[in-house]
Amino acid sequence: MKNAKWIKLAIATTLFCSLNVLASTGKKVNPKADIDTLGGNQEIMDMAQNIKSTSRSRIVQNRIIDRNMALEMGLTFGNVFGGDSYLRTQSLGASLDFHINPRWSLGARYYDYGSSLTPEGERISSKARNTPAGGTSNSFDIDTPQNSVMAVINWYPIYGKTSFLDIGVTQFDLYVLAGGGQMNLSSGSTPVYTGGIGLGAWLSKHVTARAEIRYQTYQDQLSDGSPQLISRNLDTVVGTVGFGWLL
Repeated sequence: MKNAKWIKLAIATTLFCSLNVLASTGKKVNPKADIDTLGGNQEIMDMAQNIKSTSRSRIVQNRIIDRNMALEMGLTFGNVFGGDSYLRTQSLGASLDFHINPRWSLGARYYDYGSSLTPEGERISSKARNTPAGGTSNSFDIDTPQNSVMAVINWYPIYGKTSFLDIGVTQFDLYVLAGGGQMNLSSGSTPVYTGGIGLGAWLSKHVTARAEIRYQTYQDQLSDGSPQLISRNLDTVVGTVGFGWLL
């Protein structure tokens, strides 16, 4: 506080002495004009007028984790939404991604599926099993997914950094992916196609985390009691989360 008072006093004394000098020379003092003209210094005025106020600088920090020619391995868990209304399906999977550079990577996915009947599936199944002799029963058939293998391509157009619980700075990428492969069902194999978006977080130099939500489509085969199976297109949404290791 004392220092601030002394600084204010020094400034006031300097201004007072300057005004006295100007008054003694007979020059009319106009503080507003002096400020507008930067004290009459034409060179400073020219420099100030040449500064472009619309100039902008863009600063982009470098990525924390280097993903040039890097290999990433991971494990995932997911849920399948939609598709057959009689089935509730989860997945355990393994992923392998080769990062060409921070913008592009090529990957492979393997998923092993586990399915159970929904309440509606239990009701219809029980009704079909308990039909009295000679009665009419409704046909009940499901084609459960067993596993799938897919190749994908990932594009990472957006990245940023955040502080994770004040422990350190974490880099993350938003990305889109597309791919296809083969789905194995209880009736046999069928092509499968997928596309979606994901969030990848690079927690350290080696530890990674991913969350994805994907659209996935394939055909299953159902029996209506006749020898000929009926093909049906299934549109599903798959959500997965997982952790990985970056080599």
